[in-house]
Amino acid sequence: MSKKTFDIANGNSKKLIIQLKDNQKGLLRNCKDVIRFCPANDAYEKTGEKNRNRIEDRTVKVFYQQSGFIEDKFWAENIKTVILVERKSQIYSTKKKRYKNRQEQALYLSNQIVDAKNAYRYIRNHWFIENTDHHVRDETLREDYSRVKLKNMSVLRSFALNVLRRNKIDNINDQLYQNSLQYYRIYGYQQFI
Repeated sequence: MSKKTFDIANGNSKKLIIQLKDNQKGLLRNCKDVIRFCPANDAYEKTGEKNRNRIEDRTVKVFYQQSGFIEDKFWAENIKTVILVERKSQIYSTKKKRYKNRQEQALYLSNQIVDAKNAYRYIRNHWFIENTDHHVRDETLREDYSRVKLKNMSVLRSFALNVLRRNKIDNINDQLYQNSLQYYRIYGYQQFI
């Protein structure tokens, strides 16, 4: 996360929500102080979300314009909302046949005032895109490991993913493996008819 990103968003009047990570130690410490010492301005809770082998409860709390805690002048002027996402998960282990509890916290910053329910929605939509596109590109198509760094390769990967998704393929990795064994299967896809 950089100050330049906030400048660009503010210059174009765009709403920005960005995750705060450990590499911004001073800002992270300041935002943790906001959460520790200030009451939340708004909160939203979503419980019982079931996804694969886990059940998750999420609580989103937002803190507005707590610039008195933020030491850096630039950040104090530009951060309008500090967002805390607390996630409690019960993850089912198929080997041990029981649930394991896990708790996580994540901090996000916004250049606009955002209520808790909308912050929840924006962050969940971001992770939907991350999990359905970027993760598939990185893990299944091994994009990060590719030595070919041409823009055309990225377009070809996108085309391949779009064809598979258009044909309602759920398991991209398995489908790519099956197609590598029997390449003529690709002619049966809707896009190739």
